[in-house]
Amino acid sequence: MTTDFYTCSTQLISSSRRKARKTALDYIVKYAVALLLLCVVLLPVAFMLFQSVMSYPESSGLEMHLFPHSFQPSNYKIILDYLSQLGNTLLVVAINAFFIPLTACITAFPFARAKFIGKKVAFAIILATVMVPASVLQIPTYTMYATVGLTGKLASLWIQSFFGGGALNIFLVIQFMRTLPKELDEAALIDGASLFRIFAVIIMPLVFNVFVYICINTVIAQWMDFQGPLMYLATGSEKSYTLALKFYVDYTNSTYLSDHYNEMMAMVVCMSLPPVALFLVFQQRMIGGIKIGGLKD
Repeated sequence: MTTDFYTCSTQLISSSRRKARKTALDYIVKYAVALLLLCVVLLPVAFMLFQSVMSYPESSGLEMHLFPHSFQPSNYKIILDYLSQLGNTLLVVAINAFFIPLTACITAFPFARAKFIGKKVAFAIILATVMVPASVLQIPTYTMYATVGLTGKLASLWIQSFFGGGALNIFLVIQFMRTLPKELDEAALIDGASLFRIFAVIIMPLVFNVFVYICINTVIAQWMDFQGPLMYLATGSEKSYTLALKFYVDYTNSTYLSDHYNEMMAMVVCMSLPPVALFLVFQQRMIGGIKIGGLKD
């Protein structure tokens, strides 16, 4: 019996060691593949960063190399030439980042918390607009802006933020508001609160996670938007240009800038930093924010 017990113990130990070796091997393979993919993804980023601190002869030479032989951080002074356009971009981003989620919440409130005639039809029409390609609306939008004199002005980039915030944002807020207990509204109505007060004091704080989620996505989208400024601002003066449009115009019209890749890469780094920083700071709220329920213990 002692021999059988010893044999069983030996087999169990051997099996455990095999499983441990197999698990370790799996981890090694997984991390190796992940590290390889990470290197592939980060290689263009590293190339951009190193190019941004190279001297002109290095960046424009025929021999391509990754690491700079001499660092030249003064390339980043190029951003000082675009401070006016940077201010325009920040203004457009700020207006859209606040009013798009706000108007989405205002539009979603009656659909999620009230009953009225034609509610389902109106909701279906809003969702149907998602199926319309954005490219189809570009020419009618441009024609409308040109008719009212908005082309060439910054207002053309933020005027739409006052009209609902977009069908997908409205749908997202509606689905979140529907998870909130209706008893909150009923108790507030009994206490004499108006619908506006219910929305502003009770509902808005509970949907704050969704508000921030939409706000962050809007900031990133507006900061990286190039097609909108190119369509609506190209006919105006350079004082109304956004950062991306001004840099594009200078790059296409200036032989100096198109030849100085180091300064161009420095500008690209400056334009890439805000979205990256925003994602790193708010990544938990972006990923898990809309999963949080309306009520907290």
